[in-house]
Amino acid sequence: MSQTNVFPANVSSSQVIALIEAAIGEGGRADIAKLANNFGFDIKSMLPILSAAEILDLIKIDGGDVAVTDLGFKLVKNKTDGLRLLKVNISKIEPFKTAIELSKNSNFITSKDVSEALANKGVSFSEDQMENEKMIDEILIHWAIYTKVLKYNGKTALFSHQ
Repeated sequence: MSQTNVFPANVSSSQVIALIEAAIGEGGRADIAKLANNFGFDIKSMLPILSAAEILDLIKIDGGDVAVTDLGFKLVKNKTDGLRLLKVNISKIEPFKTAIELSKNSNFITSKDVSEALANKGVSFSEDQMENEKMIDEILIHWAIYTKVLKYNGKTALFSHQ
């Protein structure tokens, strides 16, 4: 069975953008330890942010350095074009892939719907079902809305296809 690309929980778009901007400020390539220090993090705290940025193809990790990709530069320099390209990448990553598939087949979906569908695929963010749904909800709110792959109604907590 092939490994599914799964987005790390608890990483916001602003954290990833800040990482990319900091690396661009260093010429597009920066030492991970130096970046972590500049953000006031230890390396372990940076790992989910680095992972998210790498999964989205915004950076490449080479040894102890971060190198900003063309998409990373576009996202920061030309937000409209960068977001359009990022939307394509994010739609291939869980939980976004499943949420998009479900939203195309239904008017509205919940994080519970996505959680259950992912569980059927063997993908989980937490052993606890309620925590899993909460993490999926946060990931979708942070990223699916930012990239405009889904719409969200905060009053009903429902997602819909964009």
